[in-house]
Amino acid sequence: MPANHRKFWVILFKSLIFIASYGFVAYRIYADDQLSNLLFNGTVHNESVWWLWLVFLLMPVNWFIESEKWRLLLKPTEKVRLLQAFGGVLAGLSIAIFTPNRTGEYAGRIWILRQRNRLAGISVTIAGSIAQSGVTFIVGIISGWLWLNQNTEATFTTPTQLGLAIFTVAAGFITYISLPKIALKISRLQTPKVITKINDGIKNLNRKLLLKALLVSGLRYAIFMTQFILLLFYFKTGISVYEAFLSIGMLYAAMLVIPTITIAEPGVRGSLSLLIFGVFSTNEAGILAASLTLWIINLAIPALLGALYLAALKIDKLW
Repeated sequence: MPANHRKFWVILFKSLIFIASYGFVAYRIYADDQLSNLLFNGTVHNESVWWLWLVFLLMPVNWFIESEKWRLLLKPTEKVRLLQAFGGVLAGLSIAIFTPNRTGEYAGRIWILRQRNRLAGISVTIAGSIAQSGVTFIVGIISGWLWLNQNTEATFTTPTQLGLAIFTVAAGFITYISLPKIALKISRLQTPKVITKINDGIKNLNRKLLLKALLVSGLRYAIFMTQFILLLFYFKTGISVYEAFLSIGMLYAAMLVIPTITIAEPGVRGSLSLLIFGVFSTNEAGILAASLTLWIINLAIPALLGALYLAALKIDKLW
C-alpha cells in the first residue's frame, strides 16, 4: 500500500476513535438524567469530600496496576516500559468504551507494539482479562454465598453445592494455568496464519507469569473494591464495609456473566446496584450515585485520556 494511503487510513482510524470516545461519554452524560443530575446538581458532602478525592487518586493506581500486569504478560513477546504499557491500556479503554462487552480493549492496546507483535498482543491481553475475570468470579462465589445465606431463608451449605463451587473454581484455575499448553496444541493444527500469530502470544507464556498475573489481578480487584466502598461512604448509604464487600462481589460477578452493550452499562450497573445493595440500605439515590460515579472515574475519564493518547501516538501501519 502506498505511503500516502497508509497515512490516510491511520488518520481516519485515529479520528474515528477520538470522535467515538468523546461522543459516547457526552451522550451518556446528557442522555441519562441520573448521570447529568449527579454531575451538575449533586450535593457535595464537605465533611467527607476527602473520600471522593481518594477515589480519584486511586484511579491511576488501578490502571497502573493493570498496565504492570499487561507488561508482565508481554515480556515473552515484546518488552515495553511501564509508561508505554499505561498508554496502551488507556488507548484500549478509548475503544472499549463504545464496543460490546468492552471487546475493543483487546484491539485498542496493541498499537504501542511493533507491527509484527500486534496480533500476539491481542491474545496476551485476553490472558490478562481471563486472570481478572477469574478473581472476580472467585470473590463473587464467596460473597454471593455469604450474601444469600445472610439475606434468604434458604440454606446454601449442602455438600453438593459446596463441592460444585470448589470443582468450578478448581477447573477454571487448571484451565487458566494450562493456557500455554492449550495454545501449543492449537499451533500444531492447520490454522490460518492470523490465528497462528494471535496464538503465539499465549503460547510463549509460562505458569509463573500466569500466577503473577493472577496475584496482580487480585490487587487490582482490591483497589476498585476500595474505591466503591469509599463512594458508598461518601454518598451516605449507611452500608458497612462487610455489607459492601458482599454486595460489590455480587455486583461484579453479575456484570461478568451478563452480556452488556457498553452504551447500556451504566444503566445495567445502576439497576443491579439497587437490587443488590438495596438489601442493606434504603438510600437508593446514594447507591446509584456511588455506582455511576465509579463508572465516570474509572472508565469514562481514562477513556477520554486514552483517546488523546491514541490521537498523538505515532502509528506507522494499521496492519
